[in-house]
Amino acid sequence: MSAVGTMARSAVRVHRGSLAGSALVVALAAALLTATGVWLEAGVRLAAGSADDPAASLLLTVASSFAGTAVLIALLVVASTFAGALRPRAREFALLRAVGATTGQVRRLVTAEVLLVFAVAAPLGALPGLLLAPLLSDVLVSGGVLPAGYVPGLSPWPVLGALALLVPTALLGARLAGRESAQLSPASAVQRSAVEPRGIPRARTLTAAGLAVAGLAAALVPFALPGLGGAAAATTSAVVLLVAAALVGPLLVRWGAERGLRLTRGSRAVPTLALTNARGFSRRLTGAVVPLALLLALGTVQSGTNRAIVDAAEQQVRDGVVADVVAQDAYADGRGVTDARAAEVAALPGVAAAGVTAGVAAQVRTDQDDEDLPFLDGLSWEPTTLRTVPAESTLLDPDVRSGSLDDLRRDGTIAVSSEATLGGAGLGDPVEVRLGGSEVVLTVVAVYERGLGLGDYLVGSGTAVAAGAEGGVLLVRAQDPAAAADVRAAVVATGLDVTGPAGYARSVRDAAAGEQGLGTALLLALLAFVAVAAGTTLVGLVGSRRAELALLRRTGATRTQLIRMVAAESVLITGTAVAVGLAAVLPALLGVGQGLLGVPVPVVDPVVLGGLLAVVALIGLTLPVAAAVRATRPSAGGLTARAG
Repeated sequence: MSAVGTMARSAVRVHRGSLAGSALVVALAAALLTATGVWLEAGVRLAAGSADDPAASLLLTVASSFAGTAVLIALLVVASTFAGALRPRAREFALLRAVGATTGQVRRLVTAEVLLVFAVAAPLGALPGLLLAPLLSDVLVSGGVLPAGYVPGLSPWPVLGALALLVPTALLGARLAGRESAQLSPASAVQRSAVEPRGIPRARTLTAAGLAVAGLAAALVPFALPGLGGAAAATTSAVVLLVAAALVGPLLVRWGAERGLRLTRGSRAVPTLALTNARGFSRRLTGAVVPLALLLALGTVQSGTNRAIVDAAEQQVRDGVVADVVAQDAYADGRGVTDARAAEVAALPGVAAAGVTAGVAAQVRTDQDDEDLPFLDGLSWEPTTLRTVPAESTLLDPDVRSGSLDDLRRDGTIAVSSEATLGGAGLGDPVEVRLGGSEVVLTVVAVYERGLGLGDYLVGSGTAVAAGAEGGVLLVRAQDPAAAADVRAAVVATGLDVTGPAGYARSVRDAAAGEQGLGTALLLALLAFVAVAAGTTLVGLVGSRRAELALLRRTGATRTQLIRMVAAESVLITGTAVAVGLAAVLPALLGVGQGLLGVPVPVVDPVVLGGLLAVVALIGLTLPVAAAVRATRPSAGGLTARAG
């Protein structure tokens, strides 16, 4: 074995405490990405084998959407975790340079250490992820993504894909952590390892400023492009602003410490010591702030967006259903209210109009097939539901902006929402629709706004495309508003379940919230992963300071004072993380409110936000103190022995 390999094994053995947290994060990231890869591969196989099934490409769509977020978060967390674990060892790397090690040797040492950690941790995470992925089947079935009883096949590709993503990312984070010490001259490296530089590089500041501008610009997109597309663009601003904050994190921590020192004015020894230490080692503390801020921001922006979507859907249904009575057949075989029942109700005294709106399961082409990657052709078709418009089209008001719903009475026509037109389909353009095993081309005759509540595609109820419609809902309008109560009673007498537009809108909201169960489960998995990463970073940060704590103990500080000092630092870390996290998501939530609800007011789920704040406080305030209690324990191998 080479000298570098031998040193790497020794270093991993000596620093096993600090690298254990990194190994845990690697194992969890490997499990998360492997499980995601299992379902992504299953989606590809389903889409390739059942191209004419609307549900076949749904799994591929869901898996692809989650995979993008999971990969981004996992790579960010893994890179920051390794950087945080290796940054406190700057003095060690500097000493290696001082005794003759070259820059290349230090880099190879870091690379070897990271690969050793991966060699142990990645299989421990990837294999359970591969085996436990099928446990998500029940959630996918309940969400309507999979047929009951489906079990994904197992192959090595998800494991290889996870490793191909994680290994380069961890190496990059580790190289960046030791880059400064490796590039400096030996004397400068030793000097800088003892004291952190006050500022940050100019390029880093400019990059953060550019990202901040880009993030704010993304949050303003819904003001020019309302709807789901604009809201989706706004949500990306949270991550962009969080990255910008991470780049200037040392300045933020230093600023907070200096303001704290001004408030205390040296009146109390422990807070003064903690704030002075935070001011001098702001880079070190930034590594603990970012994971906590990410945990808060990710959960807040996703839960707020989900709430805005269901609120907007409810409002659009309430505004779009122009009826006094909405009736459903609870005893139907899935087809809902039939046209025969609708004709019966239409003949009742006082009824001005009655008609059925139902749904047709279909797929709509959103992109051309890729000839080079035919196994991804499933992504070219989007699973959707075509909503039928009653012959009496005035019962639905989707807020038409161009064209006319009256043209839907002709075969071969379709109306699309403004969200669907973002894919390129406009008035007069063709839309390819797949129904069962056949494909038809429909012409767009109207473009409307209320797609979130009524669906992205409308077809005439009497057309050939609507032949397989199911789940029919009866809309009834009275001749006179004063007679609405009598009409309602007459419809109830026919045996139908009756409600009003507001009640029907609430049922749509409940259904939309239920459909988000899958998204909630996936979000919880991501948040749990980030929470573990944040906890290991905080514990590792305290563990890397044993020598520092021992020196303070030798100079007269009591064990209680050291624990209280760490507690005071934890308050600063947690407070900064909360401030950064909320500041990063506020523009995004303002944009989401504007895009989906038409008002620039941040949409927040108070229950979720309160829970996230409690979790952040629990992790940020308790774990470092618990680690400090252990690190200052006067036992064998404790402070005195490790001080040298």
